[in-house]
Amino acid sequence: MISLDEIRAALDGSWLLLRNRPEGMTFFDQSIQGFWRSFTVVVLLVPVLLVSGLAEKQFFFAENLFPPDAFPDQAYWTAQFIGLGMDWIALPVLLALVAVPIGISHRYVPFIVARNWTSLLASVPYMITYLLFLLGIISSGIAVLLSFSCLLVVLWYRFLVARIALQAPISLAIGVVVLDIVLTLVIAQIVGHLWKV
Repeated sequence: MISLDEIRAALDGSWLLLRNRPEGMTFFDQSIQGFWRSFTVVVLLVPVLLVSGLAEKQFFFAENLFPPDAFPDQAYWTAQFIGLGMDWIALPVLLALVAVPIGISHRYVPFIVARNWTSLLASVPYMITYLLFLLGIISSGIAVLLSFSCLLVVLWYRFLVARIALQAPISLAIGVVVLDIVLTLVIAQIVGHLWKV
């Protein structure tokens, strides 16, 4: 189980990586035990999933895409949690399969550790946007615009993490980020089909 000290250290490291400072990697436990423990960070992301799910539902209602009384709540939330689990492990599994051929096997563990932990910091701008929308402070249109802005920032952040943690050339770092995006989009489509059936 992860401790508060480990969470604090990882957030400090995440902040340094966001500022393009490689010493941020020293704040993460890059051992095999730290590798497996980093996957439990997904538990800390559950509140983000709940808030984003509520915001998405509210968007559907605001845009008259679903009548509130006919919304398939159980199927929707089941699909959201399945999607979170799939998205959390898809990139690590796929990269594990290709790590040797693309020459990142020696940096695979540090990268996955950093990728998992930096997901906490990457979720903050989304969480703020969703909460503002749910509280009625911003409209659905503004929320969509802010979400897109958040995406651009997070993509840059993911690139920095890949570049630093993998000690990779720009092209490889971009390739890893693109792979992550494609996997997320595919999983989002699967999730959509699961609850809209």
